[in-house]
Amino acid sequence: MKSNLIDKTQNNSPVIIHHGHLQNTSNTYDSSCSYPEIQTKGEHQPRRFNDAIWGFLFYVHIGVLIAATAKFLPIVVGQMSGIQNNYYSNEFVQGDGYYRRLSPSKFHDSSSLASFAVGAVTRSLVQVASSAGLQSSYVDFQDRSLQDQETGDPRGISLLVGLTVVGALFLSILSLSLMIRYAEGLIKMSLIFNIFIGLITSIAGFVIGSTEAGIMGLIIFALAVCYTCAIWSRIPFAAANLVTASTAIKANMGVTVFAFGAIILNGLWMVFWSVSAYSTLFVLGGCDVDGTCANDIPAVFTFLFLLSLYWTAQVIKNVVHVTVAGTVGTWWWTPLEANGCCSSAVTDSHKRAITYSFGSICLGSLLVAIIQTLKSLAESARQNDDGILKCIADCILGCLETIMEIFNEWAFVYVGLYGYNFVEAAKNVMTLFKARGWTAIITDYMVDRVLLMISFGNGLLSGGLAAGISYMLQLNLEGIAFGVGFMVGLILTSVILSVVGSGVNTVIVCFAEDPATFEINHFDLSMQMRSSWREAFPNDFSY
Repeated sequence: MKSNLIDKTQNNSPVIIHHGHLQNTSNTYDSSCSYPEIQTKGEHQPRRFNDAIWGFLFYVHIGVLIAATAKFLPIVVGQMSGIQNNYYSNEFVQGDGYYRRLSPSKFHDSSSLASFAVGAVTRSLVQVASSAGLQSSYVDFQDRSLQDQETGDPRGISLLVGLTVVGALFLSILSLSLMIRYAEGLIKMSLIFNIFIGLITSIAGFVIGSTEAGIMGLIIFALAVCYTCAIWSRIPFAAANLVTASTAIKANMGVTVFAFGAIILNGLWMVFWSVSAYSTLFVLGGCDVDGTCANDIPAVFTFLFLLSLYWTAQVIKNVVHVTVAGTVGTWWWTPLEANGCCSSAVTDSHKRAITYSFGSICLGSLLVAIIQTLKSLAESARQNDDGILKCIADCILGCLETIMEIFNEWAFVYVGLYGYNFVEAAKNVMTLFKARGWTAIITDYMVDRVLLMISFGNGLLSGGLAAGISYMLQLNLEGIAFGVGFMVGLILTSVILSVVGSGVNTVIVCFAEDPATFEINHFDLSMQMRSSWREAFPNDFSY
C-alpha cells in the first residue's frame, strides 16, 4: 500500500522516500492534502558502529575499575579482618533514645564483613535523614522495627509487599490508558495544581508567622498563574503529543522492561562503583580503618571516579531513551512491526542501541558527565568556602548541565530513529527546528508536569493500598506500609512514564519531519495532531 513511500532495509528500519505530494494510497487518506518538500528530513544510515572509539573507551574504563577492585579489595578486607581491638564497626544498638557505637569488634568471616557493609549503608541513610530533619522519625521507625522483629508475621509482611507491588504496577499501566483518554484534562489539572501549591504555601507561611515563606508562596502563585495563562492555548497541542506517545508505548509495552532493567542496573553499578572507589582510594591513600590516611590522594583520582560514576549512569539512561526513540519511530512508519509487548521494533531498537549506536550514546553521555563532575566538585568547594566566584561557577555549571541534557534528549532521538552518529544527529536536530521555526517547542514542558503529578498521585494511592492491606491483615504496620507503598508506587510509575516522556520527544521530531506517513498509518491520531499543532503554532505549521 505504501511501497512508494517507505523502503525497507535489511534491518527492518524505514527509509522515507522524499516526495512533494502524496498519492491517494488509502481510502481514508485525504488526497487533497499536500505537504511541502522537507529538506531536513533524516535518512536511515547504513549499519556501522558509530563513534566506536567512545564505546571502546567506555568498556576500557569499566575494565580498569574491575581490575582495580580485584587488586585492592582483598587488601582492604585483609586489613579489616586482621584488626583486633583498635577498630570500631559503628553497629547500631538501641539505648537511651539514641544510637551508640560498639567497640571493639573483629571481622571473623565474610558474614561479619557483610554486616559491616549493611551497617555502613544504614549509617549513610541516617546521615541523609538527619540532614533532612527526619532523624527522629527514622529512630522511631527503627524502634518499632526492633519491637516487631519477634512478633511480626513474615507471611503477612510478604503478602503485604507482594500485593502492594502488584497494585502499584496495575496503577502504573492504568495511567497510560487514562492519559490517552483524558490527556487534556490531566494537563489542565497539573497547571491548576501548581497554582494551588503556591497558594497553600503562601497561606501556610503567613499562618505560622513566616513572612518570608508567605511572600515566596505568593511569588510562586503569581508565576504559576502567569505561566498558565500564557500557555493555556497550547494545552491541546501538548495533549495531542501525549496521547500519540502514550498510544505508541502502550502498543509496545516491552520498552518498559528495559526501563526497569536500567533501574536495577544502576543500583548494581552504584554498589560496584562504591566498592571500587573505596578500596582503591583506601589503599592508594595508605588509609587505616580509622579513616587516617598517610598519603595525599591526588585530585585527579577523585575527578576520574566521579566522572566514571556519572558517565555510566548517563549511558544506562540514554540506552533506554534511544531504544524508545527507535521503537516509536518504527511504530510511526511501519506499525505492523511495532504492535506487541515484545515486538521486533522493541528488540531491534534495543540491539541497535547497545551495538551500532552505543559509541554515540557514550559520547553524548560523556559530555554531560564531565559537566556533572565539575559541578559536583564546585559544590564540594563551596562547602569549604562559599565565595561569590565559586557560587557563580556552580550556577553556570548547573545551567550548562541542564542545557546539555536537553540537547542530548533531542540528539538521541535522531540516533534512535536513523542511526546517525552523535555529531550528525545534533546537527540534524538543530537544522530541523531552525528550519521549521519550532525552537520554542523545546522549552514547553507541560507533559513533564503531568507525568510528575500522576507519579505522585499513584504513590499516594499505593501507600493507601498498602496501609489498608496492613490493617486488614492486622499487622499493625500502617505507617510503615504507607511509606513503603508510596515509594513503590512513585518509582514504578515514574519508570513507566519516563518512557512516555522519551516517546513525546520522538513524536515531536517525527511529526515535524514526516506527517504524511503518520496520516496514512494512524489517521485519527494524525487529524488530532494536525489540528492541535496548527492551533498552537499557526505561523510555523502550514500543513
